[in-house]
Amino acid sequence: MDPSPSIAIIGAGPSGLVLARLLEVNDITDYVVFERDESSTPGLWQQGGTLDLHGPSGQLALKRAGLFDRFSKEFARWDASRMHVLDHTGTTIACFGEDGNADRPEIDRLQLRQLLLDSVPAHKIRWGHAVSAVERNTNTSVNDNGCVIHFVNGTSASGFQLIVGADGAWSKVRPLLTSAKPVYSGKMFIEGRLSHNNPAYKSATEIAGPGSMIALGNRKKLALQRVADGTYRVYFGLTLPEDFYQHRNSETADLRTEELRDLLSGNFYAAYAPQLKRFVAAAESPFRPWPLYRMDPEEVGWARGVAGVTLLGDAAHVSTPFVGEGVNCGMHDAVILADSILKHCARGANLATDESGLEEALAAYEEDMFVRGRDLIRRSTESEATLFAENAAQQFLNFMTRLIEKDQGV
Repeated sequence: MDPSPSIAIIGAGPSGLVLARLLEVNDITDYVVFERDESSTPGLWQQGGTLDLHGPSGQLALKRAGLFDRFSKEFARWDASRMHVLDHTGTTIACFGEDGNADRPEIDRLQLRQLLLDSVPAHKIRWGHAVSAVERNTNTSVNDNGCVIHFVNGTSASGFQLIVGADGAWSKVRPLLTSAKPVYSGKMFIEGRLSHNNPAYKSATEIAGPGSMIALGNRKKLALQRVADGTYRVYFGLTLPEDFYQHRNSETADLRTEELRDLLSGNFYAAYAPQLKRFVAAAESPFRPWPLYRMDPEEVGWARGVAGVTLLGDAAHVSTPFVGEGVNCGMHDAVILADSILKHCARGANLATDESGLEEALAAYEEDMFVRGRDLIRRSTESEATLFAENAAQQFLNFMTRLIEKDQGV
């Protein structure tokens, strides 16, 4: 790590790493990224599925970062935008993206992270630095915003001109700027998988192909999503209490497979067609819960009262994932913030600016980010209501038709 970096980025997720890469390619090298994970090796809880990168946001970020060619050649799955939509009786409602022309290629979450990690000097990432709190004192200066970052490992860091919270929904940086917190949406995804030798794998390839399948109805969602190795993730979208898993398993153990399968087949998906329930019965553990949280859009925003601190991505505007733009929006945040720093602050190896220049950069970035973040939350919440409606399949068809027409400028 540089002796006295000017910029601290909290979180090595997509938005934080895109910002680090954009600073690097623009010769602003006095930054450091603090990440809670012990290393770049992912744990079981980090497997996740796949992401579609949108042209004006996620793809733009990779282009600006000089990574789009590698993304296109090594990782982008252009045919994975195919989506087969059914209702809960197994009746096909629509198939989208079958022509392969949709400009929303997929990439596994882990592949995207590694692509970005490979683009940033390894010594810039400080692994094993989970943040416990960030506090601010009155000892500020042009080169020190007065904030002290405390880490779970017992160490601390200070002397930064800019601290960027890219640390997700439960950001430890956010409380410096706003008292707003995410709230539970009432919805939860439970994730399983289908391996190549799974008895339902052939059926999955027939119904989802290289892309995904979504079955909707009875206020539930069942989805298959193919990932880069050809296996499928299975997602059960349900309305559940926030503590559903805490009542049934220990802090680290997986919910007992048979107990969960009985609940899914006998209770939650009892009314679904046999060909769909087959995926419920065949889904492999470990099952992982993903309780879904969102900010109140009216609480996205703050006055610039704390100098040299801002937020990116979910830390600023976490939403439910029902329009598929969360990561894209966060990557776009990083582009806008980097552009604003370059516009308002001196170029070079150091941030090299006075406090007013940096504050102008942050104010300009946040003015743009607040609008996009609020819009994302509102649209995601509206889509959430659609996907969990009684007649969700038809409502979703109407939603997708409007989205495609918007993309085509109709």
